Amino acid sequence: MTGDASAPRTADHPLIDGAGPGWVATETRAPVVALTTGMADLLHRTATAGIRTVVVTGPHSRMTQPMWHALQAVRGGWVVRTDDGFYDAAGGARLAGAADALQAPRIGDDGPHPAFLRRPLTTRLQLVVTASSRHRVSRPVLLGGSAEAVALAMTDAPPAAWGATEPLTAGWDRADLTARSQRRMPADSMWSFVGARVGASAPASLIGTIDVARTSEGLEETTRMWADVGGPASGSSAGIATRARGILSSIAGSGMPLLALAMAHIGTPDLTRGPLMPVPPEPLALLVGPPAVRASGMAPAAWADEFGAALVGSPRLPSALVALGSPAGGGWERLQTLITRLGVDRMRELLALSRPVGAQLRRDPAAGGHLDEGGSNG
Repeated sequence: MTGDASAPRTADHPLIDGAGPGWVATETRAPVVALTTGMADLLHRTATAGIRTVVVTGPHSRMTQPMWHALQAVRGGWVVRTDDGFYDAAGGARLAGAADALQAPRIGDDGPHPAFLRRPLTTRLQLVVTASSRHRVSRPVLLGGSAEAVALAMTDAPPAAWGATEPLTAGWDRADLTARSQRRMPADSMWSFVGARVGASAPASLIGTIDVARTSEGLEETTRMWADVGGPASGSSAGIATRARGILSSIAGSGMPLLALAMAHIGTPDLTRGPLMPVPPEPLALLVGPPAVRASGMAPAAWADEFGAALVGSPRLPSALVALGSPAGGGWERLQTLITRLGVDRMRELLALSRPVGAQLRRDPAAGGHLDEGGSNG
């Protein structure tokens, strides 16, 4: 590991392989880095102590989406060790040492590390959905509705399993998920879930995370899901834009929807994330919940006239569902037009959106970026 091995450690854990002021590092050569019980314990202990964690892997390791999400939540970093040094797995910047990943590294004049520019041998089309909903505690609350809506649409069944750490073994149970989240209040909760096609023996075809936070408005639930669609040119991918709109329409009936965005993305068959430059995703559909419709100052019917939106969800407090584009393109332009019209900063302030949703809407497509700070690459 990098850093002074004799430096006093600021945290104590069996997975720590190196440390410095305000940070620790753990190094692994596992082909897939998952949010195991040990890794979750490391992230929890270091975050509680105000210390940031760096995960160091080889260039061919991959990370599960729940692990990457948890690492981002504690402001950690993923560093790749190569024969000629280190690079930041999120952006490709060359690094002098592992701890440099925690300093918002920028790509220098020599460009990103060559290993970051590699392409995976096999790719699949994925549907990526991020949805934020609000639940008033004065009414009965049942979490997990967005996760279930996507799973039913993509796998013909509810999620197969859920839990706090991987591997996920508990059978899907929305009531249990809700009760455990409420018992942990006022602390936030992060859960993961997986799904598989009925009768399929292949690896999980859907994986996601659920964040639950207590706010002044009640409970805010933010769900992010990656679902396998098929080969980029396969027949199963032909109707992905239509399917995305159907999924967002279903999400409109779960709690009080705030925002939901569906994207087409090229990733790996096992839905993991690699330390590679991502292919920019394509926006497919946007769901604007009743609070944002009201904050826009436009009557719901005006959304249909100006944006061609369909009004879905509650007839009394409808959401606006806007078609954006297809995997072939066109979605960024419509999304940017919509954001400009609504004012994303005002929407964030009025809705107190969770970071994953807000980060997506703030991304300028002209910058050629991926969705969030770390992207959603496979």
